[in-house]
Amino acid sequence: MYLMEELANERARSIVEQAQRRRHSRRVRLLRRARRLESRAERRMIAAWRRAAELRGAVQAADY
Repeated sequence: MYLMEELANERARSIVEQAQRRRHSRRVRLLRRARRLESRAERRMIAAWRRAAELRGAVQAADY
């Protein structure tokens, strides 16, 4: 009886540990994805700023 109870407790502990590892790896994956999306958005914003500066320069040059 004691052995079966010990085995059940060990199995339950193992399941909980496995769930914690999966949760951690899922969070790491989501964080990596968020960082990639953030970097991509930053690059697009910088490109938009550059393009806006070019257009402002062209408009100012046309005004003269």
